[in-house]
Amino acid sequence: MFVRGVTLKKIGILLTIAVLPFLLGYFFITFIILSAIAFIMQFFRDPNRNIPTDVGVVVAPADGKILKGKIDCLKIVNSKDDPVMKHILNDGEKGILISTFMSPFDVHVQRAPVSGKILKTKYYAGKFKIALGDVHTENEKNLIVIDSEYGKIGVIQIAGFVARRIVQYVNVGDSVKIGDRLGMIRFGSRVNLIIPYDKFKVMVFEGEKSTAGETIMAELVEESNVA
Repeated sequence: MFVRGVTLKKIGILLTIAVLPFLLGYFFITFIILSAIAFIMQFFRDPNRNIPTDVGVVVAPADGKILKGKIDCLKIVNSKDDPVMKHILNDGEKGILISTFMSPFDVHVQRAPVSGKILKTKYYAGKFKIALGDVHTENEKNLIVIDSEYGKIGVIQIAGFVARRIVQYVNVGDSVKIGDRLGMIRFGSRVNLIIPYDKFKVMVFEGEKSTAGETIMAELVEESNVA
C-alpha cells in the first residue's frame, strides 16, 4: 500500500518511461531512473499495521526503525517550554514529550496515538535544519491536538533538512481512532508526542525503535507519577 496520491498505475508509467533509454542503449540512465523509482516506492509506502486493542494505551505516532531512526528524546515539559505547548498543556500542567527521529528510509505516515476528536491544528513556519538534536522549537512544524478521554494529546510533525513539506490528513472536528492516519512528512524528519504527565506511565526508552500505530508508548495509570 502507498500513501495517498501514489498508485500502482503511476508507478507503472514511470517504469515504462525507464524502459525507453534501456532500449536505446542508455543503460546508466536506466539504472538511475530505476533507482529513483525504487526510492520513491520505499519512501511512499504505507503498510497496514496491527493496532493494539488494549484499553488505556498510547501508541507511537511515527516510525523510527531504519538506520538512525529511533526514539531519541524523552523529557518532562510544561506550557512555557515552547509556544506550541500552550495548546496542549494548561498553566502549571506537566507533560511528557517523546520524540522520534525518522530517517529518509522510514515510513513517513503519522498515526493517531489515541482515539478522540481533532481539537486543534496549527502550522508554524520555521527553519529546515537537520532534524537531529534540539530542533523542536526552530524548525517548521505542524501541531495536531487530539481531545481524548484521557485529556489533550499532542502530535507535532517537524520538518527536517530534506523534508520540505508537511501533509495533514485530518481537520478540526474530525473523529479519529487509535492508529488512524493523521498525515505524513516528506523525507527525513521528526515527530513529537506530548501526553499528560500525571496520567501515563512511559513504556519506551531513548534509543528504542518504534513502529507507528503498533508500539505502545505509554499506559494509563491510576496513581500520579512521582516528580
